Amino acid sequence: MLEVLMLYYVVILMASVILDTVLGEPRGIFIKTHPVVISGNIAFKLFKPGNKLFGILLWFISVIPIMIIYYLIPRILIMVNVVVGIIVYAYILKLTFSIKLMRNYAKRILRNIESGNLDKARMLTQEIVRRNVWDLDTPHLISAVIESLAESFVDGILSPLFYFALLGLPGALLQRLSNTMDSVVGYKGWPYEDVGWFSARVDTVLNYIPARLSSVIIAVASALMGLNWRNSIKVAIHEHDNVKSINSGWPMASFAGAWRSC
Repeated sequence: MLEVLMLYYVVILMASVILDTVLGEPRGIFIKTHPVVISGNIAFKLFKPGNKLFGILLWFISVIPIMIIYYLIPRILIMVNVVVGIIVYAYILKLTFSIKLMRNYAKRILRNIESGNLDKARMLTQEIVRRNVWDLDTPHLISAVIESLAESFVDGILSPLFYFALLGLPGALLQRLSNTMDSVVGYKGWPYEDVGWFSARVDTVLNYIPARLSSVIIAVASALMGLNWRNSIKVAIHEHDNVKSINSGWPMASFAGAWRSC
């Protein structure tokens, strides 16, 4: 029974990766049914300056109902038709991570840098980086893109799949929607700080283990690619705390260490 269950989840995982590779992110009318979009829209419309208690309530209203609905849809379909249910399950799981999106986005930025169109490259980079990038030169612009990719590797790929392995689809949805809430309201300063406190804390807690696990995965990938995997581990251990976030420093430092010469 356990072997059948494991095979079931492996098939779903493989199907979701294939769907992401082939389809990428949903477009047109389908984007409106994306759980991340729905959750973000709810939080955006209900947001108002308030205290931490309101922030907790906002998180629950924006996350839990969406998580339950998108978990129940494939479960109900599986009882009607197993094949259809598995395909829908895999598709919803695919919506919790974004491999093709970040890869293609980084390629767009690098193509503009290579062609000398730095303004376009900066405009695209600003969409994925919170700090001001308009004064960055080419090396620092590339660095900003790599840093964003490293952080997104945890937030947008590793963490949802980690919680899928632990808790199934509800775990993946919980992580992805929590990350969405942090992106919507998890900022410092008025009017977000008190309201976004809970969303920021939940996102930090959920990404704590995956962020550290990412250094191991990046080291293994570095070894397979002929990069400096030993230095990747060394730099991650010694320099992960050079950024304010207790999580994002791990993948960023691992990326940086892997590219350094032996």
